Amino acid sequence: MVRSSLNERLNFLTTRRQAIKTMSLGATALALSGCNVIMGATPPGLSSLGKDPAPGRKTVIEIYSVFSSNVAVGWNELAARYEKAQPDVGVKITYAPASGGGGDDNPKLFTSIAGKTPPDIANLTPFSTPQWAELGIMTDLTPYLQRDGITADTFFPIAWHDMNYKGRVWQVQWDADPNFAFFWNKDLFQKEGLDPNRPPQTIDEVDEYSQRINRSKGGNVTQIGMIPWGTYGFSNSMFTWGWAFGGEFYDPEKEEVTPDNDYVVKALEWMVKYARSVGGADKVNVSPPNLQLPPFGAGTVGMAPLVAPNARDLKTGAPNMHVGATLLPYQGPGATQPGAGAWFGGWSLFVPKGAKHPDETWDFIKWVSTSPEGTLAQWETVGFPPACKNTPVFDRMKADPIMGPYYNVLLTAQHSRPAIPVGGFYATQFEQIISDAIYGKLTPLQALRTVKESTMKEWVRFKREAGS
Repeated sequence: MVRSSLNERLNFLTTRRQAIKTMSLGATALALSGCNVIMGATPPGLSSLGKDPAPGRKTVIEIYSVFSSNVAVGWNELAARYEKAQPDVGVKITYAPASGGGGDDNPKLFTSIAGKTPPDIANLTPFSTPQWAELGIMTDLTPYLQRDGITADTFFPIAWHDMNYKGRVWQVQWDADPNFAFFWNKDLFQKEGLDPNRPPQTIDEVDEYSQRINRSKGGNVTQIGMIPWGTYGFSNSMFTWGWAFGGEFYDPEKEEVTPDNDYVVKALEWMVKYARSVGGADKVNVSPPNLQLPPFGAGTVGMAPLVAPNARDLKTGAPNMHVGATLLPYQGPGATQPGAGAWFGGWSLFVPKGAKHPDETWDFIKWVSTSPEGTLAQWETVGFPPACKNTPVFDRMKADPIMGPYYNVLLTAQHSRPAIPVGGFYATQFEQIISDAIYGKLTPLQALRTVKESTMKEWVRFKREAGS
């Protein structure tokens, strides 16, 4: 009986068609990483979204990268810095976009693994670790960490939690992505008679400030206090404001997702009410001055949670805008202080099963993710806050009035998206179903119960087919 179950699982893990089908069911938008992969035209001077290795190297390792635009430029520069730091290993970067923008659905990567020609390194969102580990496509990195003395104390606790699954380490998180610092437009506050030096502390104050800021013309919203459902997609919005209201999304003791938690429901009710208050989400007509900036950069949005790269882009893309940054507002009685909605997103690096150069690959991962030199190089090129605690990056962040709040988030955040075998599917359900509530097709409670029902069904299906 046990032998039969094991054979069925091995067959499941090694059948190319079935494995790709299962991973595709976990598709999520790139925005679900929390890290915003900036879309738009390829920047001048970037001839390719990939990179050729430095010539004359003994070994070449290949990275499959999901990133485009400015982030791709940064990764090419980061790999070049690694090559300068040592003489033996060249780094090739191959652009392997996720299908339809999905972070967990990557046909090029999955096909290469199934065909036994995987790259040496690939990206994944941390909450996907249980699913990908169960599918048998990841190399166990625990021996490398034990050999080099890398422990839980090396990383922020939430990142370390998500790197581990069933007592083993399967990936290393190089990007902590503190989601989110809360920005406000001081110029717009002053224009509308609000104190430019006093951001809202609570959701009630967000509503109060919004009543002063919101403006419509010809049936369209041309100026808005905030876009609660626009926090890098419906899924990220739901997680952020659900936690800001004091909600929880997962019960580990019951192994049950809890999107219908009372405070999560209250958060979605607030988002829906806000959309109705401006005439509907489809009436919001604010857009950034260019595709490299978020809508906040247009100057017609009063308040917005932003990821660190977008905050840095504002300095160059909207240099005359006066902004402030602080912790996310919260709402009692479920939450009790600013920043309650903050959480860890980000990206990790893993070694696909069957990679040809695991030792050289580990050296690159360790350099980028844990060394003072590598984490600083990543900050200066790619621009994401590291998940490793011992880095000179944080001295720079603390001294910067805009980046400082992100460091505070790293220290105080208590959440990350549930790392469960159907974590990608769960997040995708939010992305698909929450929009139905925002646009009035479902009540908030109906939408969240639908998410729960479909996710739990998928979990049952996954356990059955993976044999876990």
